[in-house]
Amino acid sequence: MTSLAHPRLSGLARNPAAPQDVLVRLAAHPAGRHGLSLRRGQLADAVVEALLTHGGADVAMKLREDSISPQMRRRIAEHPDPAIRDGRGDFVRLMVDLEEAVGIVLLEEVYGRPRTALADARDPRLRAAVARAWHDRPMTVQAALLADPDPQVRAAATVRPQPGVPPEWTARCLADPAVRANVARYVPLTPDQFAELMRTEDERIRQAVAGNPHLSAEMVAQLLDVDDPNVRVAVAQSRHVDTETRDRLYALVEAEHEAGSVAAKVALNWSSTASASVLA
Repeated sequence: MTSLAHPRLSGLARNPAAPQDVLVRLAAHPAGRHGLSLRRGQLADAVVEALLTHGGADVAMKLREDSISPQMRRRIAEHPDPAIRDGRGDFVRLMVDLEEAVGIVLLEEVYGRPRTALADARDPRLRAAVARAWHDRPMTVQAALLADPDPQVRAAATVRPQPGVPPEWTARCLADPAVRANVARYVPLTPDQFAELMRTEDERIRQAVAGNPHLSAEMVAQLLDVDDPNVRVAVAQSRHVDTETRDRLYALVEAEHEAGSVAAKVALNWSSTASASVLA
C-alpha cells in the first residue's frame, strides 16, 4: 500500500456517505480506524465489532461514548478478552487521575453510579471529574461542589461560566484562592471587588478580570495602562473601548511581539480578532 493510500483510507472512513460494509473493511487498517474514530455520530454495531476485532484494547479505550450503542457498551463490558473488557474502564480512570476531560455518561458507565451519586463520591478526583463533565448540573449540586473541602473540586466547578456562581456565593468564591481566577473572568463585580482584585500581585487575576464581560466603563478605563499584553488584548475587545484606543492597544502588543515577547505572541494568538489584525 502506498503512503498516499493512508490519508485516502482515513478520509473515506470519515465520509458520511460510506456504506457500512466499506466501514467494516476499513476497520482492518490503522488509517481506516483513525478515520472511523473521527466520524460524527453513532457507529453501527457491526463497525464497532470490527474495530474491536482489529484494534483490540486500543480501540476499546478510545471509543467516544456517543459513538457506540448501549448494546455495544454491554458487549465491551462483557468481552471475553480482558484487555478489551477492562481497557475502557482503565483508560477512563487514568483520565480522571490526570484531571483530563471525560464525558459524564462515560463516568457513569465506568463507575456504575448515577451522576448525582458520583458528585458526592469519596475520591475528590472523581468529584472534580464530575464537575468538569456535568455541564448542566442543577444549582443544588453546584452549591455542594463550591463548598467542597478539596480545592481541586472547587476549581473544576468554576472553570466554566455555567452553571455559574449564585450571587450569594460571589464574595466567598472571590476570597477563595482555588477559584478566584476562574470566577473573576465572568461574575459581575462591584467596584470594591474590582479594586481588591486589581491590587493583587497575581497576574492571572488581573488577566482574568480584564476579560470579564460585565466590567463597567470606569473599570475598563482603569485597565488601559496595565503593562501586560494579555490585559491589553482583553481590554481592546471591550465594548467600552473606542476604535482609536483599540488600535493603540493592539499596536503596543504587536510591537512587543516583534521585539520577541513570548507573552505578547500568546496574547495575540489567543484572540482571533487580534490574529486577524496581525495578518491584515
